Amino acid sequence: MSEHWTEGDIPDLTGRTVLITGANSGIGLEAARAAAEHGATVVLGCRNHVKAEAAVATIRTTAPDAQLEILDLDLADLGSVETAAGKFLANH
Repeated sequence: MSEHWTEGDIPDLTGRTVLITGANSGIGLEAARAAAEHGATVVLGCRNHVKAEAAVATIRTTAPDAQLEILDLDLADLGSVETAAGKFLANH
C-alpha cells in the first residue's frame, strides 16, 4: 500500500453529486475533472460564467460523457451564495 494518496485511489462516484467551488481553475478544476472522470455529477460553482464554460470544455476532453452543470456563485457575495444554494437544493 502506498503512503501517498493518488487520483487512482478515487472510487467509482457514479450516482453521487459533488459541488466544487472555484472549479474553473487550479485545484478546483483538477478536482472537478477527477470527480467527473470517476462518474460523479459535477456542479461547478464559479463566479465567472465564461470561465466556467471553458472549464466544462476542458473537462470534456478527458470525460466527454460527464454530467456537468454550472452554478453561478460568488462566495464574496452573500446574495449570490443564497441564490446559488436555493438553485442547488432545488435541482439536487
